Amino acid sequence: MFEVALFPAPVEFTLAGHTLRLSATALTTWWILAVVLALALAFRLILVPRLKENPKGLQRALEAAIENLDNYIGGRLHGAGEAFGAYIFSLALMLICCAFVELLGLRPPTSDFTMTLALSVMTLVLVNICGFKRRGFKGRLKSFKNPFLLLSDIITPVSMACRLFGNMFAGMIIVDLMYFLLKNFAVGLPGVVGLYFNVFHPLIQAFIFITLTLSNVAEASEPVES
Repeated sequence: MFEVALFPAPVEFTLAGHTLRLSATALTTWWILAVVLALALAFRLILVPRLKENPKGLQRALEAAIENLDNYIGGRLHGAGEAFGAYIFSLALMLICCAFVELLGLRPPTSDFTMTLALSVMTLVLVNICGFKRRGFKGRLKSFKNPFLLLSDIITPVSMACRLFGNMFAGMIIVDLMYFLLKNFAVGLPGVVGLYFNVFHPLIQAFIFITLTLSNVAEASEPVES
């Protein structure tokens, strides 16, 4: 029988005679963070130990990627996106890596609603920080006089979390279902479908999530009409 759990089963292990239970989502996320951190250190300390004024190779590719990202963020935030590059880049990298782990047989953390909700709450916090900083305390509170804007601020993170979770969870089900139905004949087609849902599809979802984040920040930073 084909079964899919809405929430991943916890991981149990024994430590000093005590049985501990950890969230599989948190455990996978920690592994992802550890690998990304190790690769970042290797890139900075081994591959590019010294930054050059006339970059070549990996440094040039990285600077080009960062420049394009800053231009995109600046365009969405009307030229005020200098402080968001690191966060947006980290968010995009996290979303993509969370999907890639399914190629290793692990359940992607973004197929857990608690994970996508946590990312959306981070967006909500960022939106309000920018709103209070650019509009001022009174200006930001003034925007809440409109009940529709207040409701939008509450619904937005839930909507973003549901969108990301629904798409990633559905992709996981489709790939697992194909392997279940084809069994020993699961050669070729499931791999192609898996590459789509684990590579191309996550890129689209990461782009949408980031675009919605920037749109909400831009909206919260607009001046309030008196």
